[in-house]
Amino acid sequence: MTLQTYIERVTDGEDLDVADAREASRLVFEEATEAQIGALLAALRGKGETDAEIAGFAQGMREAARTIEPEADRLVDTCGTGGDDYDTINVSTTSAFVAAGAGVTVAKHGNYSVSSPSGSADVLEAIGVDVESEPADVEADIEDDGMGFMLAPVFHPAMEAVIGPRQELGMRTIFNVLGPLTNPAGADAQVLGVYSEALVPQIAESLTHMPTERALVVHGDGADEIALHGETRVAEVDATR
Repeated sequence: MTLQTYIERVTDGEDLDVADAREASRLVFEEATEAQIGALLAALRGKGETDAEIAGFAQGMREAARTIEPEADRLVDTCGTGGDDYDTINVSTTSAFVAAGAGVTVAKHGNYSVSSPSGSADVLEAIGVDVESEPADVEADIEDDGMGFMLAPVFHPAMEAVIGPRQELGMRTIFNVLGPLTNPAGADAQVLGVYSEALVPQIAESLTHMPTERALVVHGDGADEIALHGETRVAEVDATR
C-alpha cells in the first residue's frame, strides 16, 4: 500500500491498526516526500491518534533505529515526552542516577531540551558526559557501569526525514509522544511521563503492543513527572501477570 493511500484513509477518518501504522511509518522514513509526511501527520492530528497508531509508529521507529543489546537481567528507562511547559529541573535524569546507584541497570534514552530549561542531554553534557557516544560504547557503559545514555539523534537517524515537516507544521504530532516508546536498548521496564493527563491511559495501552514488561505512565498536575505539588495520575502496565 502506498503512503498516499494511508493519507487518504486517515483523512477520511479511518483508524489504522498497528500493522498499517507500522508500515506507514516505514514509508515515512524510507520513501515519502516532505509534503506527504506533513499531510499524514496533519491528518493523524486532525483525526486524533489512537493507541494502535502510536504503537505502530513506535514499532516502525524501533525497526529503523540503531539498537544495542547489553547483557543485563533487566534494563530500566526513565524517559518522558517533555513538552509540559513547566520550567522544572530534569527529574528523569536525576532519578536515573539514583536508580543506578541503587543497583538498577539503566538504559537512559533522551535528547536535548525542546521546551524546558534542560533535557537529559543538556544535564549530562554539563557534567562532562559524552552524550554523542556511538551504540557500541553505550552498550559497554551499561554493561560495565550499570548506566548508559542513548542520544536520540545518534540512535534514530531515520528521524531526520521528519524534521522539516514537523517544523513547518508547527504543532504537536504523533512524534511528540514516540521518544519514550522507542528505547534502542529495548528496556524491559520504565517510568514514562506524559505532558497531558489524557495521554496516560492511551500511552499505557500503546505499551501493551511493545516488548516492555512493566511500566508506570505518569502525569502530575500539569507536568510529565510524578508531582510533589499536586495529584499524579498513574497507569501501570504489567505484562508479567
